Amino acid sequence: MDGQDVCLRLDISPRTLQTLRDTGRLAFTRLQRKFYYKPGDVEKLMAYVGIRRKEKEVRERRKNGNL
Repeated sequence: MDGQDVCLRLDISPRTLQTLRDTGRLAFTRLQRKFYYKPGDVEKLMAYVGIRRKEKEVRERRKNGNL
């Protein structure tokens, strides 16, 4: 999968994808100037991205007094 496929699959921005690469949370292969990812690695990451998204929602609810 290329970066665009991963961003669409995980519903993340290209910058978030770069952060996942930089922090080692998502393995990649670079061919010339393009990054590629194994579908299995992307699937494993879906749980992590979902947990982070839920944590953010809870923080925002608490901030707004909705929790």
